[in-house]
Amino acid sequence: MMPYHYSLPMKPAFLFLAALALASGSAEGQATVVDEGSFTISRAGDRIGREDFSIRHVPTTEGAHETLTRGVVVTGTRRVTVDLSTDSAGLPVRFQSKSVDGREAGDSYRAEVTGRRYSSRTTRGSGESARELMLPAGALIVEDGVVHPLQFVVSRGPGAVAAIVPARGVVVTLTVEAAGTDHVSIALQSIEARKFVVREGAEGTVREVWVDAAGRLLKVAIPAQRLVAVRDDAPRATTR
Repeated sequence: MMPYHYSLPMKPAFLFLAALALASGSAEGQATVVDEGSFTISRAGDRIGREDFSIRHVPTTEGAHETLTRGVVVTGTRRVTVDLSTDSAGLPVRFQSKSVDGREAGDSYRAEVTGRRYSSRTTRGSGESARELMLPAGALIVEDGVVHPLQFVVSRGPGAVAAIVPARGVVVTLTVEAAGTDHVSIALQSIEARKFVVREGAEGTVREVWVDAAGRLLKVAIPAQRLVAVRDDAPRATTR
């Protein structure tokens, strides 16, 4: 998987989130739930885990907001919690993750973005380490083993998207390709969906992603790993 070292033009990844926030009709000054739910994660048809997530808008100054997302991924005895905040333009500001395996605390990771400078610190049992990277313009944050950030990736496409992967400490190019319309079965409902294919680099991981008409994530598949994550319940018509 090749690191990406060139700038990409920025596209409005946050537009579908803004539209959903307006539709919810929340009062000014209150946090708005843009989307929340859970995914069942399966490998070769066997359930192996679950991801719960939420996406919220929190007003900051007049006409601006911060988007806060949280994901909790549980596979076996391992639990990973990831938190991301972005500015009103959809660009990352802060990211953190923490893992726990049974009763044993795992690694913790924190990062902040200032301009295009990405500063991170990892804490392990053996000590701490710090690192800085320069991000391409408009770069997103995605994480291995976490589903919900792909919602922001496909909202940029079709086209190329730069993204940092904290677990690997690399910046990659994700190519988003439209793959037409489809239907996803969720809780005995057949939901019309738009399908995208997300390719990492020239020979990296290929992910298939389905979203509804409002851009909300429904399903993700990684064919090479025989992994599938499907939403447990259909997205709500409105959120509050």
